[in-house]
Amino acid sequence: MKNVLTTVLGLIVAGSVWAQDGAKKEAEPKKPEEAAAKAGGELTDPKEILKKADDACKALKSVQYVGSFKGVGDAASQVPSAEGTVILEGWGPTGPSKFKFDVKAQRAGSTDVLEIQAGGDGNRFWVMDKGKKIAYEDLDPAVLGSFTRLLFPLSMNEYVHTTPFSDEMNGENQELKGTVKVGDEDCYEVSLKYANVPQEAHWFFSKKDFLPRRADRIRTTQDGKKITTTQVVTKLIVGPKFEKSPYTLELPEGFTKSEDFAP
Repeated sequence: MKNVLTTVLGLIVAGSVWAQDGAKKEAEPKKPEEAAAKAGGELTDPKEILKKADDACKALKSVQYVGSFKGVGDAASQVPSAEGTVILEGWGPTGPSKFKFDVKAQRAGSTDVLEIQAGGDGNRFWVMDKGKKIAYEDLDPAVLGSFTRLLFPLSMNEYVHTTPFSDEMNGENQELKGTVKVGDEDCYEVSLKYANVPQEAHWFFSKKDFLPRRADRIRTTQDGKKITTTQVVTKLIVGPKFEKSPYTLELPEGFTKSEDFAP
């Protein structure tokens, strides 16, 4: 998918947001291990790698991982940065059906570090400012307020999207750049240009399971400047198990719950 900064809740985020194109159709999934087993060796065709990544992601129902997001070069001060644990499950009309974030983040151009938890089970949505010891919860996802733009850049939507790499498979100038280590994973690096939008990307797919571990996105602004962001995933767990739902709010002792939306 072209856009990591479009929030799963349909909220428009920052100046570096790009729209997702294409219909979201269900397809017959393949298990990630089946995709990997069929590789047989080093692949050389970037389209084949993208297709295997698409199949591998379609087989997923839920994931947990440690993620990071930041701007590169001049963009470091223009976009938010964040790192922390993310849980995603399913795909709904506007994004992951269920989600949980536990992150440390900085707003664009700020050195203040915010500790934030947020979640949603498809019915209720909440966000907690751990520094101020205050939580916000509502049926409306807009309750997350400006925290949205700090959290959802960490969401690797492709893991749970119904057409995860259709935009990439239909892109231009697809090229296999080589092999790159991302965390503990040896990854294929595939570069491409998206059709009809001024955006490029470098995707890094694990050679073991073809699931993405990193995405570098380059957007060209109207005045010709390039804004580059990088999103990295480590410690990926497929189909995590929990004794109780991680998506609902549990108010810690000493915290208060506001009736308002988060600022």
